[in-house]
Amino acid sequence: MTARQMARSVFKSVFIVLVLTGMSLIFIFGYDVLTQCDYFSAKNLSIEGGRKLTSNQILASAQIAKGVNILSINLKTVRKKLLANPWISQADIYRTFPDNITIHIKEEKPMAVLDLGRHFLVNADGIIFKEATESEASGMPVISGIDYADWTTSELPSTRVSSSVMEVLAMGESLDGIIPNHMIKRIIVDREIGLTLQTDSPVNVVKLGYGDYKLKYLRLGKILFYMDENDTFQRMAEIDLRNPDCIVARPENEDTSAGHKKEV
Repeated sequence: MTARQMARSVFKSVFIVLVLTGMSLIFIFGYDVLTQCDYFSAKNLSIEGGRKLTSNQILASAQIAKGVNILSINLKTVRKKLLANPWISQADIYRTFPDNITIHIKEEKPMAVLDLGRHFLVNADGIIFKEATESEASGMPVISGIDYADWTTSELPSTRVSSSVMEVLAMGESLDGIIPNHMIKRIIVDREIGLTLQTDSPVNVVKLGYGDYKLKYLRLGKILFYMDENDTFQRMAEIDLRNPDCIVARPENEDTSAGHKKEV
């Protein structure tokens, strides 16, 4: 290679470096201008999906405020911040030019309180999503009699206990639920014999055991209908549905020591 060719090559390389450097400076300057421009300041912050959380609480989780430049926001980072709030199960954030930011969230729906010595909220999928405060736990069914390993394992997301409890709670959520969840005070779990409900319904205690819950609730519905249509029994102290083909009922205020139970 001649000296002239070498000089030309060096000049070309230097020219390319200068061009790239100049373009980088232009992009940096342009980015700074755009992200500091008042034209793109957020005049509208739209919050969608909040029920438990207020708009201010959602914005605090997102760590953004009115007036922020919408181009300066890292949407992925904001979304991660939102999902760090235990009440938020899903989150989306997007810009609408020139001055709007929309945050759409989906909140967790607590179904019950899991008593593990400390109280935790369980969602509709049976997932523990946060420790419950006293106000959050108020009025919700309390699940007791088990430890964490009974509820979930590292190998399986659900166990016989948790799937049974969640099936009963799902039935209590339906419009035609025989015992609505708001009437269930406590779900007591015996690892061997299954579930027992303490309720505010016309039946104080309902022994469900494991499995066949639809059939058992069908039988229970017929008993409650009979009680409603007849004045003989206004309330039941206990109904044992563990064997749906041989139901044992004990009216309230009867002497249990005398064995006054009735098969129905």
